[in-house]
Amino acid sequence: MTTNTQLADKELLEEAQRLGGHKTKRETINEALKEYVRRRNQIEAIQHFGTIDFDPEFLAEIDRQSQPR
Repeated sequence: MTTNTQLADKELLEEAQRLGGHKTKRETINEALKEYVRRRNQIEAIQHFGTIDFDPEFLAEIDRQSQPR
């Protein structure tokens, strides 16, 4: 499947290609999209900090299981 997408900001793409050391525009776009998704996932994970109840007994159980018998 070949998709021809016109980009609105040619200069931005060229700068990203130069900064990333990418050989092709396609490689630049793919890397940029991966980075975008990683960043959005990080933001989502950060938003969950402090929203999950901590059970101290859970860590105690893990410690007991890891002790040699």
